[in-house]
Amino acid sequence: LQFVCELKIDGLALSIRYEAGKLTQAATRGDGVTGEDVTANVRTIKGVPKQLPSGAPAVFEVRGEVYMSIAVFEKLRDQKLRENEIRVAEGKKPDSVPVNPRNAGAGSLRQKNAQVTAERELSFWAYQLGEVVGGGADQFHHQTLDTLQSFGFPVNPAIERVDGIDAVIAFCQKWQEQRHDLPYEIDG
Repeated sequence: LQFVCELKIDGLALSIRYEAGKLTQAATRGDGVTGEDVTANVRTIKGVPKQLPSGAPAVFEVRGEVYMSIAVFEKLRDQKLRENEIRVAEGKKPDSVPVNPRNAGAGSLRQKNAQVTAERELSFWAYQLGEVVGGGADQFHHQTLDTLQSFGFPVNPAIERVDGIDAVIAFCQKWQEQRHDLPYEIDG
């Protein structure tokens, strides 16, 4: 058996809908039925295509993960700490400081002001398709990932196709040992 092994990115699940090749809507998973509309903010993420290449299906829904890299998180955290020193010196209450990249990324995506989101340097990796109308569905997951890349979506570079369960276990063990070498956080 052949498997596709991927890292589970510690970010915020996102669904992005394209109609006639144009980004029309982006939403978080929310409660599993109703998500938050974050379209304006997603348009500010550099890795998310605003327009798909010609030949894209009439409706193309991409699912993926929005995340904040560790370096960007540390920069934001340091900035907030410096701002709080000034606030305290002025006799004001300090603002909250983000505690991890996942929460900082999720809060940044949910900002009311898209300019604030743009300044937070969020990243995105696509990993799955949702609704597709007017185009064929790929038979295998690795083909879906290839399709996503061909349409300009970033796909995590650590993805591997492997043969057999022993190779899957080896992949998991490798990344369990090397997880702290990554420039972003992963789950479990």
